[in-house]
Amino acid sequence: MPNHESTTLKRKRTLSQGDESSQNNPPAPIARSDIWMDDGSIVLQAEFTQFRVHRTMLTRHSNIFKDMFSVSQPSSDLTVEGCPVVHLSDSAQDMKYVLSALYDQTYISRVAIPFPAVAAMLRLGNKYEFIQLREDALFRLRSEFPSTLKEWQVLPSDYTHMVTQGGILYDIINLALEEGLFSILPAAYYLCIQDIVSPANTLLKLSSPLRAGQNEIFSGQKRNDGTLATLPPSVQKACILGREEILVQQAQATLGWLDVDSEVSDNCNQQHSCATTCTQLVSILWKPVPEPCRSLEKWSQLDPRGLCSACREEAKRIHEAGRQHMWEKMPQIFGFLPWDELRKLDR
Repeated sequence: MPNHESTTLKRKRTLSQGDESSQNNPPAPIARSDIWMDDGSIVLQAEFTQFRVHRTMLTRHSNIFKDMFSVSQPSSDLTVEGCPVVHLSDSAQDMKYVLSALYDQTYISRVAIPFPAVAAMLRLGNKYEFIQLREDALFRLRSEFPSTLKEWQVLPSDYTHMVTQGGILYDIINLALEEGLFSILPAAYYLCIQDIVSPANTLLKLSSPLRAGQNEIFSGQKRNDGTLATLPPSVQKACILGREEILVQQAQATLGWLDVDSEVSDNCNQQHSCATTCTQLVSILWKPVPEPCRSLEKWSQLDPRGLCSACREEAKRIHEAGRQHMWEKMPQIFGFLPWDELRKLDR
C-alpha cells in the first residue's frame, strides 16, 4: 500500500528546496540606461536594462517599429513613469549602440568605430529595418573586406572603419555568417591564413602585419577583455584546406615565372644573375615551408632585385595575370560560389 504521507512530504521537501533556491538567486535588478529621455513616451527593455525613448524616433527610423505601433499600442499592464514597457529579446549592449547612433549620431560618420557598434547596427538593422544603420554597417564591413581586386589592392595595412581590437577578424567572420553577409567572407578567410608563416625577407619589399596564425585558427584569438573569439569547425576546415589549394595555385599562377630550370624571358641577357635571383627567391618563398600570402601581392611589393629588364617585364606580366586568376578563384578555393553569385546571396 503506498505511503501517501511519505509522498506528500517528499513533494513538500522538493518545493521547499526550489523556493529556497529562488530566494538565494533572486532575479537581477533592472538597470536604467543613460539613454533615458525625460519626455520619452516608451520604455524598451533589453535583458535587464531599460531605455526610455520616443516612439516617434523609433517609427521614423525603423519600418518594423512603425508597423508594430501602427497596428496596436503597447500594453499598459507594465509601465515605468507612465510609459508602457516593451520587452525585446536583443542584448542590452546592442540596443545601447543602436539607440546611441539614432539619438546622438555617434556612429553615423566615416571615422573608425568599435566593432561591437558595427555588429549591433547590422544585427538590429536587419531585424528592425533600421535602414540607415544597416547601410552604414555594410559600408564599413565591405570596405575592409572587398569583393573586387581593384578595391583589395588599395586597402591600407590595418582597419580604417573599425577600431582594431583583439579577436576582431574572427568576430567579423562569425557576424557575417550569422547575418548572411557572404561576399566579405573570401577576403576574411584569406586574411586568416595569409600570415601563418612569415619568415624574414631581405630580397622582397614586403611588410605585412600578422593577422592570424595556424594555432589561432584552431584555438581562437583573445579579445581585449580576455574572452576568446573562435571560428566554427567548418570555417577552420575551409581555411586550412583553402590554404593548401592557394599554395598549389599561386605556384602555378602568381609565381609561375619562378622556374629555376629555365629563364623567365626568352630574351634574358644575364642568365646567371637572373637564375641566381630566382633560386634565392624560391628558397625564401618555399623554405622551410611555403607561404600562402604571396598570391595577391602587387608587383610593387615583390619586384625582386637582380632580374634583367626583359625577365622583370615578363615576370611582372605573369604575376599580374596570376593575381587576377587567384582573385577570381578565391571564393571557390574556400568553398563558396563565384563572386557574382556570392554577392547576390548577401542578405
